[in-house]
Amino acid sequence: MTRSNRKKGFPFFLWHRRLGLIALLFMVALAVTGIMLNHTESLKMNRVSVESDLLLNWYGLNPKGKPVGYKADNNFISQWDHQIFFNSMALINNKSILLGAVATGDIIALSLNKSILLLNAAGEIIEHIDMSFKFEPIKKIGLINQSIAIQTQSNKIYIADKDILNWQPANRAEINWSTPVELSSSQQQSLKKTFRGNGLSLERVILDLHSGRLFSANWGIYIMDASAIMIILLSLSGFWIWWSRTQKLKTKKHYQKHHK
Repeated sequence: MTRSNRKKGFPFFLWHRRLGLIALLFMVALAVTGIMLNHTESLKMNRVSVESDLLLNWYGLNPKGKPVGYKADNNFISQWDHQIFFNSMALINNKSILLGAVATGDIIALSLNKSILLLNAAGEIIEHIDMSFKFEPIKKIGLINQSIAIQTQSNKIYIADKDILNWQPANRAEINWSTPVELSSSQQQSLKKTFRGNGLSLERVILDLHSGRLFSANWGIYIMDASAIMIILLSLSGFWIWWSRTQKLKTKKHYQKHHK
């Protein structure tokens, strides 16, 4: 009789124990993050910046792929994950590919697939020239006698006048084409910081972990909702186990003997 009851009750106890182990992880996370959030100011979590590439990649705050860079005089023009930079300053976000950069006089010219961007010496945008209605997509940009030259995808060469308004076809000549340069690790770190903007604070990470949004912005909160439901079920099942055991003890002779 006792063995039969034990076999029937075993799956329920096993379910209760396994559910408790799962819920324990979430309970600890909720408790620890809750305590930390209660002391945000004293812990200065809003002033601590997260530098982990793993977390920054998870939040989408790190640029994807590899950077491409060009040198124009003493300035570096680069692109990383559609963001174009002038030295370490964010310039413009453009899905077109940066193909090169040249400097002539006080003007710096950047070549994209279908347009040319003109900057002054401080990196301010002077003009964005749409080239799609004039030529087929650009392949590269260069200089010849301080005049800007471009080569199209069909290898045709055009040279601009001094005002960069008119373009004349030209034969192949000794053109100094812009070529990519490798960015140093310090330059890449500087670009990353600019790309991140205000960055990621420890307070934001702890808050998202506490709410579940760290796992996913859309369904992460439901993970914490599920953990709360598990805790409720554990409380109810724990009470049921205690109550059922108490009722069984009452039927035993030794219990009745000592509790009359």
